[in-house]
Amino acid sequence: PSGLAIGVATDQTANSVQAAMAAATLDILMGNVERPGALMQRFRTSGVLKQPNYPVPVAQKMLPPEQLKKRLGGIEYKGLHIWYAGHPSSILDAILTGRPYQPRVWIDRSGNKLGVVAESQKWVEAIEKLDFIVHMHVCQTSFSAYADILLPAAEWLETDMIVETCNTLVARQAVVQLWETMDETLFWSKLAKRLAELGHEGCQKAFDPEFMGEDLAYWDSMDEFFSHFTKEVGLTWEEFKEKAPFEYMSKDEWRSYYVYLEPDENGKPKGFNTPSKKLEVYLESMITLSRTGKPFSPIDLPPASKDYEPLPYYLEPIESPNSELAKEYPLVYTGGRVPFYHHSTGRNIPALREIYPVPELTIHTHDAEKYEISDGDWVWIESPRGKTRTMAKVTEGIMPGVVHMERFWTPETLNTPTHGWKEMNVNVLTSAGAPYNDVVGTYTLRGFQVKVYKAEGPPEGVWQKPEEFRKWLPLPEKEVH
Repeated sequence: PSGLAIGVATDQTANSVQAAMAAATLDILMGNVERPGALMQRFRTSGVLKQPNYPVPVAQKMLPPEQLKKRLGGIEYKGLHIWYAGHPSSILDAILTGRPYQPRVWIDRSGNKLGVVAESQKWVEAIEKLDFIVHMHVCQTSFSAYADILLPAAEWLETDMIVETCNTLVARQAVVQLWETMDETLFWSKLAKRLAELGHEGCQKAFDPEFMGEDLAYWDSMDEFFSHFTKEVGLTWEEFKEKAPFEYMSKDEWRSYYVYLEPDENGKPKGFNTPSKKLEVYLESMITLSRTGKPFSPIDLPPASKDYEPLPYYLEPIESPNSELAKEYPLVYTGGRVPFYHHSTGRNIPALREIYPVPELTIHTHDAEKYEISDGDWVWIESPRGKTRTMAKVTEGIMPGVVHMERFWTPETLNTPTHGWKEMNVNVLTSAGAPYNDVVGTYTLRGFQVKVYKAEGPPEGVWQKPEEFRKWLPLPEKEVH
């Protein structure tokens, strides 16, 4: 027994869903399903974390049907409804063009979007067309410079969380609470409550237990929030914290292999969550999803422009070494984070920036020689959409013809005209345009063509020396003004 694990590398392409389908198909053909040692499993849960996207509340039912149909990208890319999400590029186009309608408010709840969204320069243009922007984060970022209101969200060491893993329930507890920070769950709760007071019907329903049932979405305190979940094991949140960590069933009961053979309410094998109850390689459910939105949408939606393919297929990248574009842009860019950072966080932590002060362009020795680049040189990396600077790391540890660069932004230039998003940002190279994955609308964030050449030096104002990052070290309380 074995299993095939895939991740963000295939997610960041227009072939994302098909790659996952292909991996699942291989597991099925090899028989690596719900048997000891296989990755594809259904282990029993405690029942505490009922919501699949915990702690995101179930919000679909509060949208009137006609409003749900207006979700940007929601008709063409119906797979997005499993996350209650819109399609980023469709949202960008709507802001820029006003079609099919003009978005006017952006409430942003994590990270530095200008460091992580494709074609950041287009989003800056779009921001100017919005009427009101709220940025909710643990610290100021490039996006903060464009916001009308900043909300100080608590970071993870200031928050509690229920963790369920391997038959064990854990209470991750806050270490400290500083100043006016707040768990973002309460931001949304307070906003919804105020809108309900002002007469918003959807928000009024959010506080109606009869309408919401077990999906009751908003709370007055985090203790109330967590107790709503821990009641499934007969405990309040305070009692849960005292008892955790603990196993919620015996090991033998939890190791629920071959779940498909267990009897259902009619005494027949329960099978799998497919129309036939069998393992399906040819997915008619994909066709149903494209035509109706089922099972992810609570209402029937108009059909997509074409049926989703029921079998996986290969899609050649629109930019590849086989394309005409490769004559000017001969190298393939790939991405992926380095271990020191996660998403857009950490660039303002002195110890991390001392270890990895600027993003490195990993390039093979042969390519470096060809383009007259030495280890430690500052270089430009350019695509048809833009260019940015990075420092070369010459190595044998990457395939010839391929380069890698981490996404980055620079808090030390936050108060400059660029607000820190442009100096060394690989997402001025990426494309927010088609082709899009037919099911969920993903686009190409890696696997596109670039060229690399020497730069005159680093971007102005960017820090590289350890002593420069000392400015961000916390001060003793008596020195805080």
